[in-house]
Amino acid sequence: MRAQGVRRRAGFTLIELLTVMAILAILAALIFPVLSTAREMARGTKCLSGLRQIGLALTTYLQDYDDTYPMSRFPDAARPKTGCTAPPGANYPATGLHGTSWNWKRAIHPYVRNRDVYQCPSNRYAWRRGGYNDFPGDESNAHYPPSEHLANSYALNGSFFHEAVPACWYGERWERPRHAAEIENPSRLILLLESRHSYPDLGSWYIAQRAPTDTPGEYTRDGPFQSHLRASNWLFADLHARRLRLAATCADGGMWSDRFPDRGNGCLMLHAMADEYR
Repeated sequence: MRAQGVRRRAGFTLIELLTVMAILAILAALIFPVLSTAREMARGTKCLSGLRQIGLALTTYLQDYDDTYPMSRFPDAARPKTGCTAPPGANYPATGLHGTSWNWKRAIHPYVRNRDVYQCPSNRYAWRRGGYNDFPGDESNAHYPPSEHLANSYALNGSFFHEAVPACWYGERWERPRHAAEIENPSRLILLLESRHSYPDLGSWYIAQRAPTDTPGEYTRDGPFQSHLRASNWLFADLHARRLRLAATCADGGMWSDRFPDRGNGCLMLHAMADEYR
């Protein structure tokens, strides 16, 4: 009598399981970077949308204030105009208005209304402490309750719109706002940029610098401008937006100061910029 054959048990061998796991690991290694890139592209698009909305609010402000841009910082009861306070030969402008309660974000907020617009979802420094107060977010937050706090993410181009530029770089007596009539080529002048600092403006002198930590005087390895896959969003004075690498803002004469000399000299320091921009 023939013995019945032994039925083989169904299942995977160890080698087969290891092969499947190796294939899955390879697929994950291929797919995850693609998904991460797509996610960051989507965030960058949202940040660009916020930049454009703020630019439109600035345009409405211009119409209401005789083609005059808001000052980066305005004088308030505690901080009157001082004129330039930067030391002789400094590559940055400065006045006694640093830390004031009223800046360009506060000035245009009636035209923006939604506070979420001020925050780029890619910017993990949006509520970082720093600047001239111990409060997270925008420099002016020290003067307001939490319900009125604004995030960091966007700043004026300080090489043109910093309130001290006329006093420090043009020999004028007082800080003042800039006028649309002063701009010769609005399609080449940066108006707004993506920032990781609490300051209301960043000039070209920040090109070689780094983003802050919560500890005053300490900095990270990240650059001061928010980037998306090595490039950043920039809004120009004619309200067109472009995604550019940092070095491109210095090409063909630069985009920081229009027809005026840029005494920030940041474009001479591109070799020292953070790796994320390369």
